[in-house]
Amino acid sequence: MKTIGIEAFLSWAYREELPKAEAGTGQALTGTLGGTLAGGWDAVSRQGELMAETVRDGRVNAFGVLPLSIDCGPPHPDALVAHKAVSALDCWEIGLPEDWDPLADMHLSEADRRDAVARAMPRIVVGREGVARFRQRPAELVRHHAIMRSAPCWEAQAPVSKFVTGPTGNPAWFRRVTVTEGMTTFEREVDGFNQRTRRPWPGAYKKTYLDPDPAFAAADRAEYEIWHAAVAHVTETLANAALAGHRVLPPARPARPWEGRGDAARAPLTATFA
Repeated sequence: MKTIGIEAFLSWAYREELPKAEAGTGQALTGTLGGTLAGGWDAVSRQGELMAETVRDGRVNAFGVLPLSIDCGPPHPDALVAHKAVSALDCWEIGLPEDWDPLADMHLSEADRRDAVARAMPRIVVGREGVARFRQRPAELVRHHAIMRSAPCWEAQAPVSKFVTGPTGNPAWFRRVTVTEGMTTFEREVDGFNQRTRRPWPGAYKKTYLDPDPAFAAADRAEYEIWHAAVAHVTETLANAALAGHRVLPPARPARPWEGRGDAARAPLTATFA
């Protein structure tokens, strides 16, 4: 019995064992192995560009990976169990605590953090009939990083506040004026700099923005959290499975590596089966 970390185990399964299955064998294996996973990131990465000279005809097999060009025998049974556990991840739903905040280390105001998370949400989840699901399929996410021997990137540069600038590169001025169009009266934001006096209009203001936009960091860290939770869940599933030759250890990476670098920890994303 070989002891191995979950990331190394999944890489072994998807890079070394599951490519042994030929293209065209998917229909026979689909029913017992939880479905196929063709396409997605694997079609782009072409199996991590690791087997470009050893594939048969470019078609993926039942496990969504490019088959080897030589007959190496069937995949190891433990790799089949791993694929079944990974495939089950597509039934996950996303739980988002009200105080979920992946930006605690960036020293932003509460308002800026809430705004960044709100703007990141369309890149994180998609809702169908009241159920929030991760926009990137969790099974595909785990498989992609297993093939690439990687993890989602969570590191991000802390943003700084910058003034919105005008055509000359100097901070721009804005003001709000009341406009009437037909029967409707409303406020509109217009140029706040008086070109005649070369001074801002009374009541004019400057605007700032955060650079880089923390919404991108929030989305990346959500992806990391989901990936880590998915890998940890696969580890638990495999602990209860009848593996023939492996004992799989939990992920060595922390679930939220950015915590402890700034403010107090916040509630993490959660994932549950539908």
